[in-house]
Amino acid sequence: MDWMKPFEQYGLIGLIVGALFFMIWRWSLWIMGWIRDRDKQQAEERISWLCRIEKISDLTNKISDSIENHDKRSDERGKYVRDEHKQMIEILGRINGYTK
Repeated sequence: MDWMKPFEQYGLIGLIVGALFFMIWRWSLWIMGWIRDRDKQQAEERISWLCRIEKISDLTNKISDSIENHDKRSDERGKYVRDEHKQMIEILGRINGYTK
């Protein structure tokens, strides 16, 4: 009965306190494992979000470049249309008798 010696020395309170310490120790191990799993899951999630954000950034850059190209072309078209209108006004002025 060597294993009963601590029980004889500390009694029922010692057994209860020992059981509580054991439960707290197991609970702490469980929490640490849960935190480790959560951190791993969040790291994987951050990697997937970073990939998605990079794709969105690339698409935004392409759209911005497309808008800039459109603006350049629209300036050229606008100049061409203004020149055409000037010529058309001159021709209509001659047709209607308003020559310069």
